[in-house]
Amino acid sequence: MPNPDMPSERRAQPVRLPPPTPDVERLRAAEKLYKEDREREQRRSLLRGLLWLLLAVMVFSIARAGLHQVFLRGWWRP
Repeated sequence: MPNPDMPSERRAQPVRLPPPTPDVERLRAAEKLYKEDREREQRRSLLRGLLWLLLAVMVFSIARAGLHQVFLRGWWRP
């Protein structure tokens, strides 16, 4: 309970950051571009890896089944 004989406690104001300078804004924009480029590179790398994996699975499957089972004689002619 507050004591009426004691003056109320003064609290400090919340910290206010100064407005960002042009250098800070430029650095933020550069960092955003860098992150977007990294994300794009990661997506490309992931896609390349998945395509290589798909190719490896297909080659393994064809090799295991044998070419004569996959590509039957005359399959390309009517």
